[in-house]
Amino acid sequence: MTDFLNISPRTDAVQEMHGHGIDHPHDTWVRNLEATAALLIALGSLFTFAAGVGAIPDAGVARWAQDCLFPLQFPVFFFCTGYLYQRYRTVRTRRAWVLNLRREAVVLLVPFAVFTLLGLATGSLTGTARTLTLPEAARALLLEPVAPLGYFYTCFLLYAITPTPISRRNAYGIVLAAVICKVAIVALWTLPSTAPAAAALPYAVSSVAENWIWFAGGIAIALLRALPLMRSREKAWALGALWIAASIITFTAGWIGEASHAILDAIGIMWVVSLFSTLFRSGMQSRFYGFATRYTMAFWLMAPLCLRLLFFLLVSLGVPPVAPWACLGLGALVCFGAPVALMVGLSRLGGLGFIVYPGRYLAPVPASIAKNPKL
Repeated sequence: MTDFLNISPRTDAVQEMHGHGIDHPHDTWVRNLEATAALLIALGSLFTFAAGVGAIPDAGVARWAQDCLFPLQFPVFFFCTGYLYQRYRTVRTRRAWVLNLRREAVVLLVPFAVFTLLGLATGSLTGTARTLTLPEAARALLLEPVAPLGYFYTCFLLYAITPTPISRRNAYGIVLAAVICKVAIVALWTLPSTAPAAAALPYAVSSVAENWIWFAGGIAIALLRALPLMRSREKAWALGALWIAASIITFTAGWIGEASHAILDAIGIMWVVSLFSTLFRSGMQSRFYGFATRYTMAFWLMAPLCLRLLFFLLVSLGVPPVAPWACLGLGALVCFGAPVALMVGLSRLGGLGFIVYPGRYLAPVPASIAKNPKL
């Protein structure tokens, strides 16, 4: 076990979301994109908190962001995960598959289990629908994850069903399979006659069908080395304008649904990949992202829990009606400050940071499945 788990974190694994030890200058844009997605997820929790305390209305720009902008962030996570998987793994044999899943079981399922239980415990305290009971814990861990922790659950399943392709033909096959799954699940959810059947599908099936396309897209971009084709300020601006216009039209017309989300997410991923790969093309890191990338997981895992606890405390004291804007300021401080403070504290308490970033405490990836690309 000592060759698999370290007591202190490895410095080469600090700035990548899952702590695999990736520190290549060409991946600066990926790490920064992941950090941005995490910050936006935390911001989404802050918007919900702000609406709850009466500081902002749950309509207009806030509702547009909740319906269009914030849901884009998890497809971005899946894309980045697939991209890095193809760049830094060689998983094409049964032994490689076992070794990779062994590692990912720790990297993904430890924070999944810990924060699932913490989320249910928070629900018990605040009186939400899902509380910490044995049946509910089993359901959340095995069948229906607590939002937003389904990312870990789905990501593990995607690793389990997706090898790293060795040729363009293999990559096209994986992307085609993912597209078929996406079209099928969108059709099931969209057609009135099949929507009940879609709702009855196991979470594992529906979530993989919905998100495999983003994971496969990341793999394809990495294998085909298509990133240079997406890099330019003009393309980033054009795709950004297209996404914003499409999202506003979709929101205003009330067309929010599975089909519209699929289209918006596809455009949105192309936009942010073009934007970040252009901005950070040199591989140089900025001070802001140098800091933020150290806490990517902490922001999106801890911020919702901290804000739920703060909301419960403030409501119990009767504060929101009296000082909604003061509540919002306090909420912003907790949303972005508490995860950093908690992560620093956990890292200094005998390696308890392992529950958030297991990958930082694992031994380097076995040479038999590791890949060190030149680009």
